Amino acid sequence: MTLTGHEGAVNSVAYSPDGRLLCSASADETVRIWDMRTGEEISAPLRSGDGAVLSVAFAPSGNVASGTESSDICVWSLQTAQTTPVRLKGHSDAVSSVLFSSNGVSLTSASRDKTVRLWNASTSQQLAVLGGHTGAVHTVAFSPDNLTLASGSEDRKLYLWDIATGKQAYQSPYHHEYPIHSLCFLPDGQKLAVGCGPDIILCKPQTGMQIATVHSGEHNVLSVRSSADGQLLLSAHGKSIRLSTLPRYTMKMSSTMLEGHAGVVRAAFFSPDGSYMISASDDCTVKIWSTSGQAFLPSAGYANTVDITAISTHVISDSRELRGHDHAVTTVAMSSNGVHIVSGSADQSVRIWDALSGKVRLPPLLGHSSSVLSVAISADGRIIASGSADMSVRFWNAQTGEAVGQPMQGHTGYVTSVMFSPDARLIVSGSDDRTVRIWEVEAQCPSALDPMLCDGQVQTVSFSPNGQLVASGDTSGSIHFWERATGQPAKNRIQSGALHVYSIGFSPCGMYIVSAGRHNQINADAVRIWNIKTGEQVFSLMGHTESVYSATYSPDGCFIATGSADRTIRLWDAVNGTPLALLHGHRNSVHCVAFTPNGRSLISSSWDTTVRVWDLIEFAWTRSVSDYDAVAALSSATLTDGWLQTPSGELLLWVPKDYRKYLYRIRGTPRRIAISAETGGWHRGASWTSCWHKAKSDPQ
Repeated sequence: MTLTGHEGAVNSVAYSPDGRLLCSASADETVRIWDMRTGEEISAPLRSGDGAVLSVAFAPSGNVASGTESSDICVWSLQTAQTTPVRLKGHSDAVSSVLFSSNGVSLTSASRDKTVRLWNASTSQQLAVLGGHTGAVHTVAFSPDNLTLASGSEDRKLYLWDIATGKQAYQSPYHHEYPIHSLCFLPDGQKLAVGCGPDIILCKPQTGMQIATVHSGEHNVLSVRSSADGQLLLSAHGKSIRLSTLPRYTMKMSSTMLEGHAGVVRAAFFSPDGSYMISASDDCTVKIWSTSGQAFLPSAGYANTVDITAISTHVISDSRELRGHDHAVTTVAMSSNGVHIVSGSADQSVRIWDALSGKVRLPPLLGHSSSVLSVAISADGRIIASGSADMSVRFWNAQTGEAVGQPMQGHTGYVTSVMFSPDARLIVSGSDDRTVRIWEVEAQCPSALDPMLCDGQVQTVSFSPNGQLVASGDTSGSIHFWERATGQPAKNRIQSGALHVYSIGFSPCGMYIVSAGRHNQINADAVRIWNIKTGEQVFSLMGHTESVYSATYSPDGCFIATGSADRTIRLWDAVNGTPLALLHGHRNSVHCVAFTPNGRSLISSSWDTTVRVWDLIEFAWTRSVSDYDAVAALSSATLTDGWLQTPSGELLLWVPKDYRKYLYRIRGTPRRIAISAETGGWHRGASWTSCWHKAKSDPQ
């Protein structure tokens, strides 16, 4: 989408926190507010009468701040539709940059008067004047924790400031070669991206140590921004914007140049949900770009196309939190009918949750004398099994929560993993004692097979989908396979290359197995997919920054989910390894992930003492739209004010009032509308008018 209306160069753009609006600042002395769904202005332009507007920012509250060629900062309230701004006075020269902190508490401004100023965003009171630069200050950035402010200047210096005291906390130990026009913190707060002349420099904010330098050519980098997951950088170079993968996630930085502007690009940003990018240019336009993978397939207007795996990540932060355990939740499982969630914890209890309401269904299941390390539910939903650091395996009645029989003893180390066979007749367990054991469920006793010996302490066990193979992963990095019927090795072991294998999972077809673990270098590909028949690696998944404790296939085999000590969950395409989604929310290591039977939700457990339920329906919608599956997109839409809309509010289809009654809702999904449509005889595309004209000329 291209937004036109400004009569002068567009110097700055910003998204509202919910991503529904964007504002733009122009040399035509206006600030304009645009509706992201329609591309139309929602109000008359905001005019302060202070000359060209150089910078604009959205506050979490919805207010808009602008910096102009005069020395004033103007703050506009969109909620009250005020046409007269509140003016913040203090600077003595043009205000080149304004920015709100992510918590909405502070507003900062940078000026050609060589100072940076801090303001109370609520009261508009000036809090501090940060002096020290000897040249015009071009750019400022808050750290993710809002405790530190960075500033870059024409004097080629980078300063960091303590927001609480207003004192300088750090000065770059070396003189940069070029003026600093733009900078941003990466989401982890441990890196700064600095636009310094034609270079992008990645450095450590605490020490100034350079991590990497990327030379962009002859044009100054006027804007640089990080994606929410820290995997991508978006930068402005001359008349182009560049999307780059960071070296942390790939062996080398790769990028794609997006062409289309006829003038110098002054600013470029990601939308809050990562679905779009916006750019502002001297050509008097604002452009909106899709980050959908399809948009970056080789086509006119795109050069040096980057691998689609680097740009298709969808960020999910919304989840339902289940609280009840007193200590770390080490394991989680889902019943085959999708009704119950079972969790085990370091508090020595097993808990059963109602999957729909998120409430605990029964009192805690108590009996273990140490941490519960693994739980499993039989396919018929009758029995829960738990393995513990007390070296026992216990059975529980899933309906009543009562213990079934006596604890099964035999392991001489922690029981780290348990799993039922598909027919629920057997259960397999793995232990720190380097053995794998098979137990008879009905008789509650060991099978006639001898314990199966591994090379290291067993961390994970699994049955193949047909129940004929047993697999295990251990601390030697090995994956072993045995015949269920005989207990004899079925295949050559796979040496995964990991120091430890913490998790394995069979694909639903039984042809592949995913392994996750810890490697001897922090960014190694700790998740790998193997061909079981040949023992060869199919591909690896790279993105987590710490050990990966859990990996599992979705029921349909389309996705792989992984949980890590880096507190995140990632979703991957199981066919080609493309990263699809990054799930943020846990405050400590994620130790277990499991799909619901219908694949629409993901369950996770963490050392932060919580279980979380993640709704993947909207993510599934995003996938279908990126594949240009129009029928699937409509099938996942919601009806609002006569429009069928995407979850983010994008307009898809207008439904006349008389026809709305024929749309019916699927039972159990009250927010969704079911639609069927034939794929022939209709028209769709990015331009409504083009489709309409095509329809007029088409007799069908």
